[in-house]
Amino acid sequence: MTAVQDYRSYGIDQSHGLPALQIELGTVLPNHFYVGMFNSNVTSGAGFPGGSLETDLFVGWFHEVNDYHINAGVYGTIYPGSNVQNYVSSPIYPSITSGMVHNGDVFVAVRKGPITIQENLTFTNFSSYKSPTGATTAGSSYTNITGAFPMSTWTWANGGWSLMAHTGYQFFNHYSAGSYFDWQLGISKQIDRTWSVNLSYIQTNARGNCNVAATSAQPYCYAKYQNANGTGTGSNINAGGPTAVLSITATNF
Repeated sequence: MTAVQDYRSYGIDQSHGLPALQIELGTVLPNHFYVGMFNSNVTSGAGFPGGSLETDLFVGWFHEVNDYHINAGVYGTIYPGSNVQNYVSSPIYPSITSGMVHNGDVFVAVRKGPITIQENLTFTNFSSYKSPTGATTAGSSYTNITGAFPMSTWTWANGGWSLMAHTGYQFFNHYSAGSYFDWQLGISKQIDRTWSVNLSYIQTNARGNCNVAATSAQPYCYAKYQNANGTGTGSNINAGGPTAVLSITATNF
């Protein structure tokens, strides 16, 4: 269970700068398989008209070959309560399919030492969006490179401190304005077997400039809320803008 100051997914704000409470449950099965789910509150303006909850369901398989840790599986995301049946999009935003907002990925990750490289490939329309021309966005992908570097050799920092570094690239198939890089630098502290704290700086080059959103494609300029018919209310934000995020996590409590 994690309490986070601001929910960022792939560098993009999902909670409009507001706190989020996140719960993840999972179990390991025989033969290195596992299943689990993740839940977090979100704001409807982040592309989930009428919805305020994200639920992720995943199943995967992990194995170790020499010094390489392999992890692969399927990841599905739904936003219960979202309804885009009557969504009205402007010419500068992608169109959107009907029904509940959802996303489906297959993924494979390889870790060696402190470095993990992961690739996600979307086999549905990406978060239910189509391109501005109506083309499918299936085939979108996210490339994730993350390093977790224990600081145990730094005598002043002994006791569970780690440096975290990440960079990623979101490829939005058939919609180049939606593609972007994100990066993150942080420090974490494992307090005991249950509690840990993380402080990270996150930034992207995603197109979210609300000052020019009326004249150019800025898909990451979000209103705070969005009704099921696509009407946005509340203040607008650049959802990919730079921020510092503090999180507190309790594991196996």
